Amino acid sequence: MSSEAIGAAVGAAVCVAASPYLARLTRSVPDRDEPNWRRGRAAGRRRLACTALTGGVLGGLAGAAAGWSALLPALVALALATTPLVLIDFEHHRLPDRLVRPAAAAGLVLLVLAALIRHDWPALLRAGEGAAAVFAVLYLLLFISPRSFGFGDVKLGAILGGYLGWFGWAHVYYGIFAGFLLGSVVAIVLLTTRRASLKTALAFGPMLIVGALVVLAFNIVPSFGSS
Repeated sequence: MSSEAIGAAVGAAVCVAASPYLARLTRSVPDRDEPNWRRGRAAGRRRLACTALTGGVLGGLAGAAAGWSALLPALVALALATTPLVLIDFEHHRLPDRLVRPAAAAGLVLLVLAALIRHDWPALLRAGEGAAAVFAVLYLLLFISPRSFGFGDVKLGAILGGYLGWFGWAHVYYGIFAGFLLGSVVAIVLLTTRRASLKTALAFGPMLIVGALVVLAFNIVPSFGSS
């Protein structure tokens, strides 16, 4: 098996194994008045199945992007954190700080660890710059058009920008662009099938997450811009 295949298998397996707990979080995290949200709440079979499927896909993409390398824990942690975020955003149109902040902290620690193991400090610096650049751009777009998406999307974009930046500046551009492209396609399909109107709010976080991970997993960038 290739390094990418091993990474994909590990990432998917970890996320599927954790999916019962992640499903419980999708019920407790959105409740701002829940003090013991970390324990989660009981989840039905449908929610468990949706969480397992989402986690398997995100974990597989994240693992394929990292391969069997020191970067694998960081990418798997991203998949674990974003799995409940996808479901929560679809249901509540929110990306709670209760999950976004730990995702950012885990990403920082694990990327620093990967840089230490691989002696790749330029990649870590580029990751920080990528996170800052994406945050700045999305925050500007939020300021110009506050109805397009929320501040949670801006913070999530910064986290994804950090991971994308580790791989290269081209990945930052194409990874974020893929999220906007996917969101546009979904919106057009929903409008065409009359399942949504121009006033319907659409969850943008899942589009950013899937777009970034697809670009990383399949290395969808021009060869001249990969560094």
